[in-house]
Formats: sequence, C-alpha cells, structure tokens
Amino acid sequence: MNWRKEMVFETSLLTARKVRMVASLIVVATLWATVAIAGVNEDLIEAAKRGDLPEIKSLLGKGAEVNAKNNNGSTALMAASLQGHREIVEALLAKGAEVNDKNNNGSTALMLASLQGHPEIVQTLLAKGAEVNAKNNNGSTALIAASLQGHREIVEALLAKGAEVNVKNNNSATALMAASLQGHREIVEALLAKGAEVNVKDDDGSTALIIASLDNHREIVQALLAKGADVNAKDNNGWTALMAASSNDHPEIVQALLAKGADVNVKDNKGSTALMLASVKGHREVEELLIKAGAK
Repeated sequence: MNWRKEMVFETSLLTARKVRMVASLIVVATLWATVAIAGVNEDLIEAAKRGDLPEIKSLLGKGAEVNAKNNNGSTALMAASLQGHREIVEALLAKGAEVNDKNNNGSTALMLASLQGHPEIVQTLLAKGAEVNAKNNNGSTALIAASLQGHREIVEALLAKGAEVNVKNNNSATALMAASLQGHREIVEALLAKGAEVNVKDDDGSTALIIASLDNHREIVQALLAKGADVNAKDNNGWTALMAASSNDHPEIVQALLAKGADVNVKDNKGSTALMLASVKGHREVEELLIKAGAK
C-alpha cells in the first residue's frame, strides 16, 4: 500500500506549505528584550510601549533621544505603533521621530501598525511620509501584513497611498495569496479591484486559487474564478486546485472548479488523480462528484 502512503504524504506536504507561507508572509513583530540601552533612552522606549504619554514628555525633556534604538533595533515610535498608542505616535513624530526607521527584522512602524490593525496610526504615519512599499527582511510589506491579518480598512488606506498590489515577498507570495490563505474575502475583492494578478505563482508553484481551494474558502474561490483564475494551474508537485479540494474533502469547491472546466483526470507528478486523492481518504461525496464528471 505504498501508493496510499505517498498520497497521504503529498497532502501533508501541501499543508506544510501553508504553514511555511504564513511564516514567510507575516511581518515579524519586534521582540522586546530586557537587555538595556542606557538610561533615559531605554526608559523612553519602555514608556512608549506602555502608553505613558506624561513619562514620554518628561523623558524627552530630560534629553532622551527620540530615535534611540534598543538591541533589537526598535525605536519608541515602533513600540507605540505596534501597541496602538496614537497620541504617543503623534508626540514622537512632532519631536522628529524618523518615520521610516527599521528594526533588525527590517520592519518599520508602518508595518507594525498594519500588522496589528491600528488604522488611525497607519493614516498618521502615511501622512508623515511613511514609505508604503518598504520591505522587511522577508520581503513582506505593510500591505502583505494587513492582507494576511484581515485588516480591510488598512489595506484600503495603503492601496490609496500607492501600495504595490502585486509586490512579492522573498518566497514570491503576494498580498492576494495572503488574503486567500486566511479567507479574507473582502480584502481579496479589494486587491482584485486594484489589479492583483490572479494567476501569479509563489516559489512552490501555488496560486491563490490552489491556496483558497485547500482551505475551503468558497467565496474566495468564486471571486478568483470570476477574475479569470486558471482552474488547471499546477504547483511544483503537479497539484491543481481540484486535487487540493478533493484531498481535503471540500465538495462545494470541487463542484465550482468542475463547473469552470477543471480537468478531472489530470495527474500530479506521481501519477495521482483527484479521484485517487479523495478515495484514499474516504471522501465519498467528492468521489461521486468526480465520477459523475467523468473521472476514470
């Protein structure tokens, strides 16, 4: 029964790829280490993290450097942006905080605010000249971070300021893939409306359609198909969206893909078909749909 083990292994590989994609997409939030920088500068960053505006003002009056960094390269502005302290963000900017500074992960205050879902801070930073298409060390941007986390208001604000809708991270994943992965339909629609390329592939060969089909995001599958998603696109292992949906027992997505012309008998790199993948896991309803559509 080695063939059965191989097909189960293929499925586990696709799931593992999803985990890797999340890891590659997310903007790494700064880690607040206890290793200190000297005196008032350290206190300034900690006060910004806590949201203590009076202390911020006092420390700045005592000579704290507004752009001082801790050992992770984080500034008070980054700390306040990450935690959602808008008044502190405004106070620091008024004192000359560098809006486009990066921490050791390459993340900016804008990326951190976008990741955590602080739209007012995002607007404030953009108004002060935050670089909307800056990338962190993983190649992710504020738009990719906000799309992954489902922050629609922030996605729309970034797009309005010229965020590159088809920018890729270091693994060639896009904001559309991030939103499709997590099931954020409204963000998918907003990205598509701004010209997101529906058939672009990441380094694993996955498209947004394959990703959405894997996790049963039906409305996103329909939106992608309506925009011309290639229903028979293959990833690097030869898997199609139909195979992903069949293996994971998503009959409604199987139906939608078949209605758009999915090849029911296409084989992956190991010779497996969607019917084989569904059968080995006992997905009876999917089996019946595939057989009715002409699966051999």
